[in-house]
Amino acid sequence: MDIQILLFIQENIRHYILTPFFTLITNEYFLYILLGIVLIYMFKKNEDTKRLAKETIIAFLICTVLFIVLKLIFQRPRPFDAFNELIPLVDKPSDYSFPSGHTASAFICAFMVYDGLPKKYSILVFILAILVAFSRLYVGVHYPTDILAGIILAYIIYKFMKKTMSTK
Repeated sequence: MDIQILLFIQENIRHYILTPFFTLITNEYFLYILLGIVLIYMFKKNEDTKRLAKETIIAFLICTVLFIVLKLIFQRPRPFDAFNELIPLVDKPSDYSFPSGHTASAFICAFMVYDGLPKKYSILVFILAILVAFSRLYVGVHYPTDILAGIILAYIIYKFMKKTMSTK
């Protein structure tokens, strides 16, 4: 079913007007710059948001280590390596596919800042996280289950961080 979804996206949703947008959104440097802007905004606020910004950075680092370890454990090939009919729209990543690190990174940030930012901003961060996740499918470098695993990984880390933060 994973490949059927990817082929559906490739054949029915990809469009020359959308492609520049999704190739920008899927770029990790774009994600890190945006995260930096959000965290700088948070550091300029009160002590609670400064603490939350620091905790978000810690959660992001934990998430990064875990998705790298999981990629090494599962060693799932990228979909374009497994299915020749899938054409990636970006440079082919050389690491493994499962879970999606971009998705996990975007969602851990969204989960972490949700309680600390005004709702209009935290909803925008969630929308961006969803767009990042979809972009990984759109450009053909992840399976849908990689995306789902990235979201679940981020949520587990978020719950862990919330529990850890509440005991301080």
